[in-house]
Amino acid sequence: MSSVNGVNATSTQTSTSSSQQKKPDELGKMDFLNILVTQLRYQDPMNPLDDKEFIAQLAQFSTLEQMTEQTKWAQMSYGLGLVGQEVLFRTDDGQYGQGVIKSLRMVDGQPLLSFGETDIRLDQVIEVAEPIAATESDETAE
Repeated sequence: MSSVNGVNATSTQTSTSSSQQKKPDELGKMDFLNILVTQLRYQDPMNPLDDKEFIAQLAQFSTLEQMTEQTKWAQMSYGLGLVGQEVLFRTDDGQYGQGVIKSLRMVDGQPLLSFGETDIRLDQVIEVAEPIAATESDETAE
């Protein structure tokens, strides 16, 4: 019996430390796997988990993981497209700022746009200015 309690305590400790790194209402892939393992561990031997249900849950997990990766790559691609662009942004304290984005870096899976000393998130960008070279070529074409 004590070994079962030790396993449960380790699982609880692992999920607690991983949940501290994300939003409290957000479930991650480790949470899903922990639920699936718990479900398999405590299933009724006389009425085991239906194979179709198990496969459906694995497919949902795989789809969720793919969507998460696609979202991360889309954000990173968008952020890379903003490098060298002048943007208007709103800071966390409600102030507005403007500057040319120098670089993009990933911190905890989230893209941060850098102006040198200042970093902002993608959701803080309000407006992207049209590139100067494109504006000049449009005016000479007219």
